Amino acid sequence: MENRDSLINGILPTITGNKATDNVNEAFQNDVLRPILKFQNTLLISYFEQFIVENKIDFHILKHHLKVAKIHDLFKTNIQFKQFYLGLIVGFLSQQQFEFYIQNKKELNKRIIAMLIERLCSQIELIK
Repeated sequence: MENRDSLINGILPTITGNKATDNVNEAFQNDVLRPILKFQNTLLISYFEQFIVENKIDFHILKHHLKVAKIHDLFKTNIQFKQFYLGLIVGFLSQQQFEFYIQNKKELNKRIIAMLIERLCSQIELIK
C-alpha cells in the first residue's frame, strides 16, 4: 500500500507558471497551497453555499460588492468558519509540508485565508 504523502502528491494538480522566489513562504504558497486550493475548489464553494443556507444569510439578494464584503466579513468575524476552511486545506499537506506549516503557521494561515477569499470572490457567480 502506498503511503499517504505519495497518494496526496498523486492527486493534486500541477500548476505551471509559478514564479521562482527567494521567499520560502511564497514558494510554499505557489508550490503547495495553490494546487490544494485548486483541487478543493468545488468543496470550497459547496461549503460556502451550505454555510449561507444554515446561517440564513440572504447572500443572493446582495449586490456584487456587498457579496464580496460579506465574504471578507465572514473570514474576519467567524472563527469557526475560518478554521473549517483552514482544515480543508491543511488536511492535504504531506507530513513534511505539515511540519513546515507548523513552523510558519501564522504567516501561512494569512496566505491561505487571502487565497480563499480571492477564490470565493472571483467565483461569486458560481455560488447558488
